[in-house]
Amino acid sequence: MHDGTIEMPDPELAGDYVLTPGVVRVWFADLTRLSGQKAAMRALLSADEVERADRFLMERLTDRFILRRGLLRLLLGRCTGRDPAGLVFDYGTHGKPSLPGGPAFNLSDSEDSLAIAVAAEGRIGVDIERLRRIESADGIADRFFHVTERAALQGLGPERRDEGFLLAWTRKEAFIKAAGVGLSMPLDRFAVEVRPDAPPALLEIGEDLRGDVGLPADWSLFDRRVLPGTIAAIAAHGTGWTVETRVIDVGFAG
Repeated sequence: MHDGTIEMPDPELAGDYVLTPGVVRVWFADLTRLSGQKAAMRALLSADEVERADRFLMERLTDRFILRRGLLRLLLGRCTGRDPAGLVFDYGTHGKPSLPGGPAFNLSDSEDSLAIAVAAEGRIGVDIERLRRIESADGIADRFFHVTERAALQGLGPERRDEGFLLAWTRKEAFIKAAGVGLSMPLDRFAVEVRPDAPPALLEIGEDLRGDVGLPADWSLFDRRVLPGTIAAIAAHGTGWTVETRVIDVGFAG
């Protein structure tokens, strides 16, 4: 059990933690605003998680790991009605954590920006990135992206190309994580929409991947821009999904 410094939320907010089928709920957090909760979050971690945290050579990386994993435990505890410190994760063949009996979840961070996606069940993935200048965008795309994506990026004006690259990157990462077949999936064997003015979509999947992940029509992709200066993509297997977002503030963990 943890030390009791984390309290359950106001009953009026309890509905935020009731997971509805067909809904992916994504919680966003700016970890710099939650630094005062580090001790409480550390108390929620398992012994192996504390050991992992302490392996980092830089204190800020240790702090980020503690906050990320503590918030994940706290959130999943509220969604399941279980003690967050008592949750035991399984790790699949590719190292992706899961919680026996559900719910489905996935986590992504970019420096101090965090996104945690949770659904009652299903294959889901999330990725978040800071919107920024990408010096080697063209080179990375030429080397790793699908030919359809490369052509679309080249068709964008210089002022939109970094945004298009990051749209591609987040959508591809979210899809790979939802597919659950490991980060070794070749990035050039499937294509996503990269144009900022077009709806997010999975456009193509190589025939060699379809046995594991199916067809593009079997998947849903979403974008959300919740934290300032960031973009996040959410992937979910199937159609008819709805995405809801929440922001974790100091009161969440207090």
